[in-house]
Amino acid sequence: MKTVYLFRHSTKATAGDMPLSQEGIEFALKVGRERLFGKGFTHLFVSPLSRSINTMKAISEGAGDFPEAEPEIFPPHSVSATPDGMVLWEGVCHEAEIANEDMMLAALQRDSDRAKRIARESAYAFKQWIQSIPDDSCVLVIHHSPFLELIAYGLFEKILP
Repeated sequence: MKTVYLFRHSTKATAGDMPLSQEGIEFALKVGRERLFGKGFTHLFVSPLSRSINTMKAISEGAGDFPEAEPEIFPPHSVSATPDGMVLWEGVCHEAEIANEDMMLAALQRDSDRAKRIARESAYAFKQWIQSIPDDSCVLVIHHSPFLELIAYGLFEKILP
């Protein structure tokens, strides 16, 4: 059986493509130490954004028992990097983040067709990727909002808590 943990990057300093805050680093260390130690991860994946990579580093340091290999870029990330994905991120999602609103809800309310299309494409990419993961793997993915939520929406056709 495959086990996949999906985590959003830790807290960042401000809205936009910003690094982790000191609070975010400390929280990621704590999550690693208290929640992810001993899980036996065999594969690590991140988005190419520094806050995801740095969250993985802090969680790994906190846990102290992760594989030595560098994390790979999460293959379904390619959907969020398409022109359509960037329009959603740089438009509705960025505006919602600045206004301290839920990016997923904003995307579904203000750019519903695009958000649902990206959700379907993301879910498809996720299904293709998961098939490439060997059985008995334990995988940790660190990515960002709203992409993780869009994958879930595409898989289950509802917003998960």
